[in-house]
Amino acid sequence: MINHQWVRIGFLLALLLLVPLLGFVAVKGYYWYQVRSEMARLTQQVSLLAKLEYGSIETGFNGVIGIHNLVLTPLGQDQGISIDSVRVKAPGWWELVNLQRELDKGELPQALGVQISGFKVDLANPTLQQLAAESAVSQPTLATDLPGSGDPWMLGCEAATAGLDGLQLLRKLGYQQLDMDFSADYVFDRSRKLLTLNLNQSVADQFEMGLRVALDLGINEFNRYNLALTSPSLGDIKLQYKDHSFNKRYIQFCATAAAESAEQFVERHVGLVAAMALERGLVLPETLLEAYRKFLLGAGEFQLALLGGSQLWPTSILQFTPDQLLEVLAPELSVNGERVEPLAILWQPLEGSDEPLQEQLRSQVEAFTALLQAPFEEAETETTDAVQALLPQPVEAFQRRGYQATPIDQLGAYIDTTVRIETKNGHLVEGRLLSVGPGELRIHQEVGLGDAILPIIFKHIDTVLVYR
Repeated sequence: MINHQWVRIGFLLALLLLVPLLGFVAVKGYYWYQVRSEMARLTQQVSLLAKLEYGSIETGFNGVIGIHNLVLTPLGQDQGISIDSVRVKAPGWWELVNLQRELDKGELPQALGVQISGFKVDLANPTLQQLAAESAVSQPTLATDLPGSGDPWMLGCEAATAGLDGLQLLRKLGYQQLDMDFSADYVFDRSRKLLTLNLNQSVADQFEMGLRVALDLGINEFNRYNLALTSPSLGDIKLQYKDHSFNKRYIQFCATAAAESAEQFVERHVGLVAAMALERGLVLPETLLEAYRKFLLGAGEFQLALLGGSQLWPTSILQFTPDQLLEVLAPELSVNGERVEPLAILWQPLEGSDEPLQEQLRSQVEAFTALLQAPFEEAETETTDAVQALLPQPVEAFQRRGYQATPIDQLGAYIDTTVRIETKNGHLVEGRLLSVGPGELRIHQEVGLGDAILPIIFKHIDTVLVYR
């Protein structure tokens, strides 16, 4: 009798333990199956171009999913690209399971990150060489492939790099394989209305770098509907770089080609940088030039911080001269662990010049603003029908009936009126027209908790729409 009682007690105890265990297994299985289904769909989508294989699937209740040991082999090729792991992280596992469903409704995760580890590619890979050759048709030299877009990054080395694409130069420098890690994540702070972006990249035996940017979105809820209405401004910006061998090999390559020592080449290169800056109206302080020398010849590390917690709307940069802009950005620079001071760059445009740097600054800022705004504008075009139904109908009618294209020479009659400026690079700026002067107009915009006055020169304007 006693034995039967113990058997029943043991059975009940086992049942109590088994029920939650079975529930855990069921949830875990569903979670794993969701990830496996997505991988099967992705494999099918790329099957016309390449063969995608992978080893194992990681599903954790800590909000992490991962795919390990991926190999992507283009059709007709024997050699592919391998990736050790691709991992996605969200605040919790349930957010990942429902990610697509929430995206379809216009909702966005408050935090999300992706990490790619061990992205390996042989520089002798035929497919990679073909892509590099095709890219070289439009950019035949390395000048625009490296930092300093539009100008050679390593001034004084143009003869040695002429005709080389990026892949060919890497092989000239002695690299046989790229082994890269990359991560990107964002976190939205609802109380501060800040979106913080983190980007990190490292290439084994070459370099590692990281970028952190805070954007003031001025919205309380992080979804596609609100993103379509926001106009982001910049907050803290932090950039760091650590060289392992890339700078050293590149400098030695350039020095050898010019029959110089590394020190001689760097000195000549720094002189060319200072001269190029002077041609554009900038006088670089010796403290900055000396720090640059130490960066190239020493440990090859720098950390740069901008804005120091203040906010700056990108297009408002256009109202500053370069020397004023330096004060607004409040840069803090350290090279090889030592603070660089002072950083008082002087702005001295040449007499009779058209201030080319000022013009370039305007064009680049407008392009950057368009790039910054692009994801939010895209979100607006992709808003679901359900979200569109939330838009008040009077606003739509207001937009359709109110804005009319107006010639620039007639804008003086519409001071204090709301206008939309479509620039030639495709950017859209909206605000209250303050003034129309020789060669430019100024508009007022509310940005987050503050405001900005934006000058826009006529030659960058494609269309002006005035609400009337």
